[in-house]
Amino acid sequence: MQKRPATLKDIAKLAQTSVATVSWVLNGDSRKYVSEPLRERVLAAAKKLNYQPNRLAQGLKGKSRKLLAVVVPQFENIFFNHIVIGAEKYANSQGYRLLICTTGDDPRKELELVTQLIATWVDGILLAPTYEGKKAVEKITAAGLPLVLLDRRIGENIDYVGMDNFQIAYHGAKYLLANNHRRIAYIGWDSPLHTMRDRNRGFLKAINEFGIARDEIKICKSPRDPEKSYLVTKELLKGFTPTAFYIDQNTIADGVVRALRELKIRIPEDISVIIHGEPAWAVMNVPEFTCIALPDFEIGAKGAELLIAKLEGQAQSMQAIYLLGEIIERASVRKLL
Repeated sequence: MQKRPATLKDIAKLAQTSVATVSWVLNGDSRKYVSEPLRERVLAAAKKLNYQPNRLAQGLKGKSRKLLAVVVPQFENIFFNHIVIGAEKYANSQGYRLLICTTGDDPRKELELVTQLIATWVDGILLAPTYEGKKAVEKITAAGLPLVLLDRRIGENIDYVGMDNFQIAYHGAKYLLANNHRRIAYIGWDSPLHTMRDRNRGFLKAINEFGIARDEIKICKSPRDPEKSYLVTKELLKGFTPTAFYIDQNTIADGVVRALRELKIRIPEDISVIIHGEPAWAVMNVPEFTCIALPDFEIGAKGAELLIAKLEGQAQSMQAIYLLGEIIERASVRKLL
């Protein structure tokens, strides 16, 4: 069996340093200081492993193409649209171009895209990974490419920019409770992603703090599909009558609101509604919907800022940045007496 070629990750392990440091040494770029003993250790490890650099990389040695890539899971989701816009705006302001890709939340497509991006020798990647994105992350780091994860975090040793889903859902639930709602239905995306689990935990923390009996709370999960959330809502309402809905994903909200309208349930007179996220139609309805505005543009911009700082040798240590949302109070939540 033919032995696989050595990677930057192999060299980093042997030299007892980071993949990023190995990349800086082997690319001969002087923008980041590396001590002479460490540099010699990296070169010795590369020689021992018979490391053969990518030919395209050799041709671009020490050069920057000013080309970044952003990979997101959903184009139809306005949240990720805004992340891309925020990233592109900042990247362009710094003289960088941005390749935009989507995985459709398909891990296999994600791995294919990452492989192609590495081959095109982009300078760095912004990635909102799929639920099985660990392989893609490992492939990027093994290639020595600077990487910043967006929204969804994998591991604790890779730069990350996202939002504090736990705190956002906690404050959203407290908003309903402060308006005297005690019988609440929570409809969330049925997903293994940590972001969804964090929202669920934040919601329940607020409920528990107020001492609400669990039979007064109904938690249902739905695929990220308005048709499915429509059916889930109608089924929920057959056996439970809440005074308020907490909807934890804006695509799901489409189906929930349609079901309420079809059942002639008045918002907020009969049932109040708060949405985690801000769908475009939120201000086009009567009443306008109370939403938790998410820091989507800022996630994209901060991610691009951090990635470019890494590329230009200005970011020395790993960073994990968690941003908060803001409740936009409109007319879909009624205060009960």
